[in-house]
Amino acid sequence: MDYVEVTEHVGYVPGAVNIGVLHNEGMAVLVDTGLDKDNGRKLLRLLEEQGLTLKAIINTHSHADHNGGNNYLVNNTEAQVYAPSIESGIIENPLLEPIYLFHGAYPIRNLHNKFVLAKPSKVDHILEPGKTEIIDLELEIIALPGHSYNQIGVKLDDVLFCADTVFSDRVIDKYRIPVVQDIARHLETLDKLEGIECSLFVPAHTKPTKDIKPLVAKNRETTQSILEDIKELLKEPRTTEEVQMVLGNQYGLDSDVIQQYYLIQMTLMAYLGYLYDTKQAEIKVEENRLQWSLLDG
Repeated sequence: MDYVEVTEHVGYVPGAVNIGVLHNEGMAVLVDTGLDKDNGRKLLRLLEEQGLTLKAIINTHSHADHNGGNNYLVNNTEAQVYAPSIESGIIENPLLEPIYLFHGAYPIRNLHNKFVLAKPSKVDHILEPGKTEIIDLELEIIALPGHSYNQIGVKLDDVLFCADTVFSDRVIDKYRIPVVQDIARHLETLDKLEGIECSLFVPAHTKPTKDIKPLVAKNRETTQSILEDIKELLKEPRTTEEVQMVLGNQYGLDSDVIQQYYLIQMTLMAYLGYLYDTKQAEIKVEENRLQWSLLDG
């Protein structure tokens, strides 16, 4: 693992998930912990090499690739875990993630893997937006919901760890339908992020940048494009699975991985729900089939 120092109190570990390292007088706070115990083990070794003792973990949200290292770190240190409400419940009870992917039923074995099912971790402190003090550093917690229900960002020394608010061109081009759980909040968060002034933004899944605006614009354009494509499909009534099939074929997606199928389905449900709640689409149940269709006008 590499380590990049940014300011006197802020650094990060680049990787599949960029992990923040906030430090002060030999004490450290990790912003997210990666996918699994291997990440946790490597992070602990890296901190030791830097002469730092882990005192706290901040999880920006509850997706497994952001808190999978918690279990190892909590079991091998005295670190306290901080997370926002709702997300904290899933971090402590990680089976909830595959449960909601499987529509509330007990999840099939394909959803029992580390990519959607982290090992459980206690959460000691619930984070709310605003100022908070950890290891004698005053941090700002910023609400950034959308990708996840109650996702947060963490700001210190004019550096903002902005979690999964934005994805890179590479991720968007590869997956075409990036995971979003609440479209309305996601669009609001993009607007909010665009207005935040920082010297450096550290998204979780792409390189840090001094100017977040191009990434915000790309992600907003992607969201709006998906909405327009779904609205075009709903000019005739379609079930959720029909929307997923037609749109997936249109985008050239290969959903033969069951886990990916459910992640896309959840995201499309967020889009369909947004169109319904904004009165752009309606729902009808006929012959035991729920169908979505575009509202006239």
